[in-house]
Amino acid sequence: MKMKKENIAEIARQAEELLSPFCTCRGLVLHGISHLRRVAILSGRLSKAVGEDVESAVVMGFLHDSARKNDGNDIEHAHDSAILARELIERFFPHLDVDRICDAIEGHADGEVTKDPLTACLWDADRLELKRIGRTIDTELLSTKVAKRLARRRQHGLKVSEEVLQSRKPEGFLLVPQPGEGV
Repeated sequence: MKMKKENIAEIARQAEELLSPFCTCRGLVLHGISHLRRVAILSGRLSKAVGEDVESAVVMGFLHDSARKNDGNDIEHAHDSAILARELIERFFPHLDVDRICDAIEGHADGEVTKDPLTACLWDADRLELKRIGRTIDTELLSTKVAKRLARRRQHGLKVSEEVLQSRKPEGFLLVPQPGEGV
């Protein structure tokens, strides 16, 4: 099924609607459907910035943790997700480069960088998501210049927010927006 190319959020919505019933990660807190959605959208935005196919990046982002069974150390999740992704892409998206996408999914948890721009979109999007659980993003593990810039902006935003929160009295906490959150 070729998706309409309106915008990245719409492509992600269509991918989620079509693919989420097949995902074993439904119900997970850290690696559930909302994580897949965020990685899909960010992967799509990165793909646009580096001149890669947006639909491929969004579908890949949505499927990268699709076969995860738990939020812990699921060491086979990348391999299992690549197998599930292959089945779903061949069924619903035969026009996409299934080998390239599945190779990217298979390697996304290995802690490496890549020169392949489409693969980089997924790996960088997933690593940029680490901020949501309070982890520092190691820019040396990002493959694209645009992701490195985003990481620096997000880290700066986190530091600013922590300083503001620490300077407030407990009754005066404010939610401080994070610069760069809207990629």
